[in-house]
Amino acid sequence: MSKNVSSFVSKLEKITDDKSQVYLPSIKKNINVTSLTIKQQKDLISSSLDGLKGAINFSRTLNTVVLDSTNNNDLKIYDRLPIVIGLRKDSLGGKIKNGDERIDLERIIANIKKIPLEIADESSVKYKNLKLNLKVPTLKQENILLNKVEQDIDNASEDLKQGVGLLYIVELLKFIVSLEIDDEVIDFSDIRISERMELVEKLPLSIYNEVSAFIEKINDYNNSILTSDDFELSIDSDFFDSSINE
Repeated sequence: MSKNVSSFVSKLEKITDDKSQVYLPSIKKNINVTSLTIKQQKDLISSSLDGLKGAINFSRTLNTVVLDSTNNNDLKIYDRLPIVIGLRKDSLGGKIKNGDERIDLERIIANIKKIPLEIADESSVKYKNLKLNLKVPTLKQENILLNKVEQDIDNASEDLKQGVGLLYIVELLKFIVSLEIDDEVIDFSDIRISERMELVEKLPLSIYNEVSAFIEKINDYNNSILTSDDFELSIDSDFFDSSINE
């Protein structure tokens, strides 16, 4: 890299290091975030172009953008949408197309500020002598699992049913931190992801409803902040495409 280009790269990094503020319900105050770059926009738009692996890659890329923009590895998955909405508004403006209608993102931001975040970070589920300890994962922890899923799916010979089944297991796996049977405890952070998956697949179906209820609290919260009047905002690659949303 030539000296002039290297100098400009450094100057551009300083420019793009400008901070804006986003309200984060989990701590009930504003946080500083770094504005999106063109590279991040490119990564988000291109990440979901190849089926099941694309969906996984988009989620992972979105998490990475949030982590890089905040420099905070402790953010939970319910922190993602408030930050993403704020980043999009700051970098590409507050208007977005929803079909033939132009939506003002301030309506969504108003939801973020007024809808209470009433989600317990931890819970447990018991069945006979089995106990599952649950915890809302961080974005960093979720990305570790998504990396594993992507490795397990060969896009060239992708089996859709197998891929969907894998996502189903991983969605449960994100929230389970340990298992207890009688006096024996196994901490999932101490074992390989493949071993965690094997254990989850052996769990009795009878406990699914309670585990699912814990997960659905986050999904319900996300849906509530994305819904305003007669529309629900979709967070996909188009959300970051300025050419579509002009």
